[in-house]
Amino acid sequence: MRETLEDQLRRQTRNFSAPLPEDQALALGRDLLRELEKAHAETPARHPPLGLAEVAFVDGRLVLEGGGADGTLSEDLFQLGALLYSLAAAKPADVSWRLDGPPEPPGSSVLRRSLFAALASPRRERRFATTGEALAAVETALAPTLDAAWPLFRGDPGRRGLAAGTAAPRTLSSLWDAYLGPVVASPVIAAGLVLAVTADGRLVWLDPVSGRVLHELKLGSAIESSPAVSGGVLYVGTDDGECVAVDVAAARVSWRARIGQVVRSSPLPVEDRVVVGVVEPKGTGGLVALDDKGKPAWKAKLPAVFSSAARSADHVVVGSDDGSVYAVDAAKGAVAWSAALGGKVRGTPGVAGDVVYIGDFAGRLSALKAQDGSRVWAAELGAALYSSPAVTDEVVVLGSNDGTLHAVDRTSGAVRFQSRTRGPIVASPLATAGAFVVGSTDGDLYLLDAAGALLARTSLAPGGVSSSAALAGDRIFVGSARGLHALRLGTA
Repeated sequence: MRETLEDQLRRQTRNFSAPLPEDQALALGRDLLRELEKAHAETPARHPPLGLAEVAFVDGRLVLEGGGADGTLSEDLFQLGALLYSLAAAKPADVSWRLDGPPEPPGSSVLRRSLFAALASPRRERRFATTGEALAAVETALAPTLDAAWPLFRGDPGRRGLAAGTAAPRTLSSLWDAYLGPVVASPVIAAGLVLAVTADGRLVWLDPVSGRVLHELKLGSAIESSPAVSGGVLYVGTDDGECVAVDVAAARVSWRARIGQVVRSSPLPVEDRVVVGVVEPKGTGGLVALDDKGKPAWKAKLPAVFSSAARSADHVVVGSDDGSVYAVDAAKGAVAWSAALGGKVRGTPGVAGDVVYIGDFAGRLSALKAQDGSRVWAAELGAALYSSPAVTDEVVVLGSNDGTLHAVDRTSGAVRFQSRTRGPIVASPLATAGAFVVGSTDGDLYLLDAAGALLARTSLAPGGVSSSAALAGDRIFVGSARGLHALRLGTA
């Protein structure tokens, strides 16, 4: 049986008086792009017509017929995008779209709205470079492929900085750069998106495949807090002293809570609450637990807390500027124990099993019993430790302010290796499949093997890398003084 796309759509949209449901519009876009990709792969490339009466259905399958070598990729994608947009919005395409792009796009999420807008936009900065790139974006919008791949700072509630991997990476190659301005905080990966906050206070949604900016919101005057995502909501602190909750799909602020003078700590979702450290005047601060409306459930008064809390059984563990680590009851906010170290503790603890690992500004990496804070061992590393540890089954790895990456035996505290970079390391290392990735203030991202030998080094920004990397599959996302970067770990 043979009919046209127009015949099909008249029945589905009541003669074009109603919008085509967005899932159906996206599925149609996927099928059209697959056919368009085949046509472009011919020699010479074929540019078929995309009018409703010219697209055929043959035995239930969409087919793009005809067309010649005259045409361009960008024109084909624009024609396809205008068709999908008009169907999803129940709004005929207008010639003005060629100059200004379409009006407010349809779609239930940032991902889908940005996709409809990009396909129907003539502006170069929003176009897809290939049919393959456009097809990948449509498939991601239909079924997000990176859902909660790296939802919070250090990857998991224990803040171990550890990502599963089966093959040891050997190479590091650049995929894309998004020049957003300085990104100090670490990105998260959830709902098919990369989400990053900029130092000037914006939350930015990016396409993980191309690095295209899909949307952004101004949340505060400045942000160094790394965000966390749980249940489709992103939580982040600001230098204005707020914790802000944002609906990721809708790109809408759900609530704001003023909880201190400055919030640099990364929020930690704990059941139906979020726990975050605060800084108050005169060296004071604490931990605050907020409910799903942004109302305080409890507050533990502590010295200033720049550190981010890590989950340890029924407690959250956090460092403070008085040089101590505190364990706080996650349900009630009561301090269960504290342990004095040698200097300020601004890094984030890594919790593995019944041990807490944490560095301080006096250069000491300590292993503490999670039950009572008693010391298991301490390693004197010789320079201030701002970096948070990555904890594997064998070693604890973190950077120091003299530019050294240290690996310490997890059981004994003995130094396994020390590798130098060309600037202080304030970022936290990422561990995966027997290798380590870390940025330095020299502006480079380093890949080292299990023995600390340099495998690869990539220059990202002259202004340095303070952000810690996030990982999804073989793709790394990390901020720098210039913006956000995507790189691929290779095994060859």
